Amino acid sequence: MKRSLKMPGRRTPQRGAAMLEALISLLIVAFGLLGLFGLQTQVTVSQMESYQRAQALVLVKDMAQRVEANRLNAAAYVGNDVGLTAPTASCQTLATQADRDLCEWGTLLQGAAELQGSSKVGAMIGARGCISRPDPLSSPNLYVIAVVWQGLRDTGPTPVDCGKNAYSTEASRRGASVAIQIPVLS
Repeated sequence: MKRSLKMPGRRTPQRGAAMLEALISLLIVAFGLLGLFGLQTQVTVSQMESYQRAQALVLVKDMAQRVEANRLNAAAYVGNDVGLTAPTASCQTLATQADRDLCEWGTLLQGAAELQGSSKVGAMIGARGCISRPDPLSSPNLYVIAVVWQGLRDTGPTPVDCGKNAYSTEASRRGASVAIQIPVLS
């Protein structure tokens, strides 16, 4: 009977160590790729949120300029939920400048600025606009123009009152607004 003597400093050959190292390396790479995929998803969502906010600011500024250009009839612009329904007729056939401006603004809120085929894709999700006079007695010439829309993820409620409780959650409602003072012409 042969006995195997172990000599100090001498190792027995190992089998499967390279395979185990390769599997551990593959697992580490897989977790890294999953993290990278999650980061890419977050970047895409943030980019879309940014795009929507930029669109909203453009639309708020557009309506502010329309109201200022027709300052003698500024009170005719006051209203809520502009842009929820498509205009039934051409905006150019409406009687007053304020009605035409609100109709065109509503069309822009629905995304008519950019088309993909026949679909309107140029606006925010569920966009609506509001023009209000917060305190007609103490500030009769102050108008607040707001645009709200549905965000892609919950972040917290917006201080804009337009569209309150009209979206899935208040934490996903986004808003942009501007206050304008219309000078009194004498």
